[in-house]
Amino acid sequence: MSIPSSNGTNPPLRLLAAYQASYPNTMPEYIVQAPEREMWIAANTTDNGYFTIHSADFKRHTQFTWRSAKNKQTHLGRPLPAWARYPAGVIVKLCADGLDIHGVNAVVLGTEAQGPRYDFSMGLAFATLWHEVNQKNYQTETLIQLVDNIRRGYIE
Repeated sequence: MSIPSSNGTNPPLRLLAAYQASYPNTMPEYIVQAPEREMWIAANTTDNGYFTIHSADFKRHTQFTWRSAKNKQTHLGRPLPAWARYPAGVIVKLCADGLDIHGVNAVVLGTEAQGPRYDFSMGLAFATLWHEVNQKNYQTETLIQLVDNIRRGYIE
């Protein structure tokens, strides 16, 4: 069975397999692809205030709240892993801008080369996810500008 993403493209099978391994017995509510990038997210929203992200590429996971992300920390007070900083920055910025974001269980993976482009693409994917969840229209240029602002204001 193939589940199309928000843009109608079939996601990689390893995304769905990684989602099932991380969250057994559930199906993702959302499958999104970062615009013009090979970065994917499969996710379910939650109301518990926790953002749990599994990186299939790094075989790691992290969990944070909006408050801990503002301080660039996990919910346990440890520093956010480098790979999770863009998703956390997107959440902090969009919440500050009034977008309704309560929590998520997500798996992310990509075929981008690891490094700055990979990290930026992950930010684009999460920005896309939150716009889809909130049924808010977006343009690729607007998302790129958002993530670039996060790079300058949150990451650096």
